[in-house]
Amino acid sequence: MKHFFNPLRKSIWIVSALCLFTAACQDNWDEHYSTDYSIVPGRTLATHLMNGSFGEDAELFIEILQNTYMTNRGEILPYSYFDFLNDDQFLTVWLPKASTVTAEEKALFTKKNKTYLENQNVATRFILNHIARFSHPVGATRSESFYMLSKKRYLSETDKIDDVPYAGDSYNIACNNGILHILDGRIIYRQNIYEFLTTNEDYKEVLGDFIDKYTREEIDIEKSVEKDIDDLGRTVYSDSVMIKRNILLDRFGYIEREDSNYVMVIPTPEVWKEKYDSIKKFFEYGLVFGDTSDVSKAGADSLQYFWGQQALMTDMFFNMNIQRGKTDSVTSTRFNERDRRKSKIAYNTYYNPYSSEGLFSKNIIHTEKCSNGLVYIANDWPFVDSLTFRVPIKIEGENASMSVRNLTKPFEQVFRNTSRFTVSEERVLYIIGDEGAYNWHVDFEIRNNLKGKYRFYAVLVPDISSGLPNIIHPVVTYNRQTIYKPMDGRRERTFVNDVNKVDTLFLGEVEIPNCDYRTEKSRLNLRIHSKVTSSNARSYSSIVRLDFLLLEPVLE
Repeated sequence: MKHFFNPLRKSIWIVSALCLFTAACQDNWDEHYSTDYSIVPGRTLATHLMNGSFGEDAELFIEILQNTYMTNRGEILPYSYFDFLNDDQFLTVWLPKASTVTAEEKALFTKKNKTYLENQNVATRFILNHIARFSHPVGATRSESFYMLSKKRYLSETDKIDDVPYAGDSYNIACNNGILHILDGRIIYRQNIYEFLTTNEDYKEVLGDFIDKYTREEIDIEKSVEKDIDDLGRTVYSDSVMIKRNILLDRFGYIEREDSNYVMVIPTPEVWKEKYDSIKKFFEYGLVFGDTSDVSKAGADSLQYFWGQQALMTDMFFNMNIQRGKTDSVTSTRFNERDRRKSKIAYNTYYNPYSSEGLFSKNIIHTEKCSNGLVYIANDWPFVDSLTFRVPIKIEGENASMSVRNLTKPFEQVFRNTSRFTVSEERVLYIIGDEGAYNWHVDFEIRNNLKGKYRFYAVLVPDISSGLPNIIHPVVTYNRQTIYKPMDGRRERTFVNDVNKVDTLFLGEVEIPNCDYRTEKSRLNLRIHSKVTSSNARSYSSIVRLDFLLLEPVLE
């Protein structure tokens, strides 16, 4: 059977494939499509490169174009990038110098029958890094910044682009489908921060592979063209644009996006490994939740690695376009304004970052310039555990998860402008025995604890109605087993608050056997037991106003 080559079908394939590479391009068509330069009749960019007097530079570039094929959604298309430069789309091409291609690169770039990934990598990192949509002539006074089809943004000036000079006056060579510029060099593909982490051989092992595992390909609904609705009510697209999304980085920042401006601070791989080995003990979960793809139910070892790695990443990223801290400070992407207002400690905030002792200067041994920001590499661990992941656990009384006996009635009490005492969030948990019962108890669930020692505190507001102090006894259980019960000899130890202030009672230091960070169920509980009896009821109040509970990690 004879197959006829359909030029229209070819164009449709090429346009469809290239839309994946140009999602970031926002150039105005009317402004860039037109040019004042005369068109070479009958010569496309491809034929002009082949028939022009550009020597070995054009010969190598053509060979690379002819042996690299377009890809789309896992499929190698039957159209090379030479075909693309023969098409009727209007493009601007910068011809790189052949001598800038190493022997190792040349072997891959000119290789026939490349794999899907090889075609994709050669196209993105070399070919498409020298091609832009629309007209971008070099003018005597004109400078402009635009995206290449590689999605990288570069600055073109009167005599150079991205600091790569033009070869004499060999630019603004007009063809009937675009403009050709000849370079005295090569535009180096500059990785974004995500690409740096996931492709750098040193960082792939310690962090990059971990991050890349959570990258998913999703359809970009805004840029895709709807065609119909199928029988199940799902949208069918005639032209679907796929984008990559990393569900892990949703918590830290969009470091894969080219239109962003991030700073990343990271230690050397050796320091990272050493630090992880020193902190992973805090993330020992102590049991297996089941072998499943759902990370919240994964095995204990998987949870340890998953959350241990993220703990080290806490303050690693800074979005320089969105800074919400005070003057002369930077805030990481984990900064939360509400948490800032609630705490006197400046979490996720670094002052005077460019000073000699600042985060962006101290122990920095190398700066990696990326297409969407900077990477500062330090030869020592740059962050403080107590300001990143080993932080106190604060449980507001009125927001606590709890279980009670029938003889207890806890409820929220608004404390705004009703007392001479200032309380957290202007609310307390009001606990009173049912029908006047004295000897009640409440069990409070504690979540997101790490393994290790914590100091337990209860903050009580005086019972102003009676003027009497409270008397309580705490018991800490883990997995329903008692792990802390303070005693004075054979008698249970009790704690009494000061009636003249909002009193912080230190209940004791407790060794917690396992980590429960971000798990579905709480295994750690604190029981507050009222020790008011009929014999001491005249000296103590059984009505407790709990402001909050606090667990502070014991730092080594």
